[in-house]
Amino acid sequence: MTDVLLQSAVDLARIPSAVPLGADTLIEPDHPLLVDYVQEHLRPRFVELGCTDILDLPRNQFAVRFGTGGGPTLALVAYTPTQHHNLMADPWSGRIEAPAGIDEPCLFGQGITQNKAHQACLLSLAARLAGDGPAFEGTLLLCVNNEGRSSHACSDALLDALPVRPDLVIQLFPTGFDISTGNRGRIDLHVDVRGRASHSSTPPPGGGVIATTRQVLNRIDALDVDVRRRRHPRLGQEHAVPYQVVFEPLAPHTLPASAHVVVDRRLLPGTDPEGTADELRTALGGLDDHCEIAVRPGVRMLPAEFPADRGDLLAPLERAVLAHRGSPATRATYGGTFDAGGPTARGVPTVMFGVPEDGDLLGDDFVRISDLRLQDRIVRDTVATFFGLDEADAVPSTRRCRP
Repeated sequence: MTDVLLQSAVDLARIPSAVPLGADTLIEPDHPLLVDYVQEHLRPRFVELGCTDILDLPRNQFAVRFGTGGGPTLALVAYTPTQHHNLMADPWSGRIEAPAGIDEPCLFGQGITQNKAHQACLLSLAARLAGDGPAFEGTLLLCVNNEGRSSHACSDALLDALPVRPDLVIQLFPTGFDISTGNRGRIDLHVDVRGRASHSSTPPPGGGVIATTRQVLNRIDALDVDVRRRRHPRLGQEHAVPYQVVFEPLAPHTLPASAHVVVDRRLLPGTDPEGTADELRTALGGLDDHCEIAVRPGVRMLPAEFPADRGDLLAPLERAVLAHRGSPATRATYGGTFDAGGPTARGVPTVMFGVPEDGDLLGDDFVRISDLRLQDRIVRDTVATFFGLDEADAVPSTRRCRP
């Protein structure tokens, strides 16, 4: 019998899906790279498994639907754009080997922990459900999401187009097998500094764009100290941290004419994302008048908090984690920001869950095959419990795929 889980993970690990390196870290859902990945590689795999009820959704997305309807709805979501491990030496090898310090086989590939392990789990689950699988009341949606712009636009489009509203969304994402029930939000704040280019032998008054940018960064540091005083008992604190500084033009012995600074502004519930731009403008007021300074808001993601009164929805996932890991599931706060805030803001209870991420942020990306299989078993049993199936019913027996 074909090992759909591992074979899918290996095959997908060999297909490029990464955001290109450079100052523009965003990728549109209809970018040719993602259109090819979704339509030529990922969607056909579900068709080959016998899935006939595939919903084509806006923004190059789709969902595979199972169940009879008329009951609870669970949505499992996997994402396609790969954003990290950008300096991996051999990113699309799909090789299996034991890395230094780990005494077990691992699968290598850029995006294997962020995206492709989760896509493989959806394919593995689809293989069990398509054709002759146990019937169940309700709706299971296996969703492919193309969000690569640090927004909730793809999830909004997906939820708007689905024929039924999910009772629970589980976003498959590397959480180290914790159940992420909350995270801070974020917004990109863009600071443009404009001056006059000059030869480095004759700098302009005030020192030029680089000198002014140094003052801008100092003011942002001071703002960061202030906003970090805003704390949430579970989600942590806000911050304002520059993560890009780009000068132009880069020419021989030339002081640049402009600088572009991008600030990662983390948000807690209750903080107005748009208001953070005004806050930064105020912080930069009165700087060097030899340069023009402008602040504009960019892409944003909202904070997420799982509703305290809907903990019962997590019982199937927690039971599966306990059964397969031998220890109770941990409800945790995700340190970064991801897509859970979008559905949460629309009143759809949402958590994140998935394998650990053992690799380096910029270096190698790999998943332990034992963890890949563990996630597969947990996801499978979560679905079985959510829809009231016995464990034995997870083995194909009667037709399950909608006509």
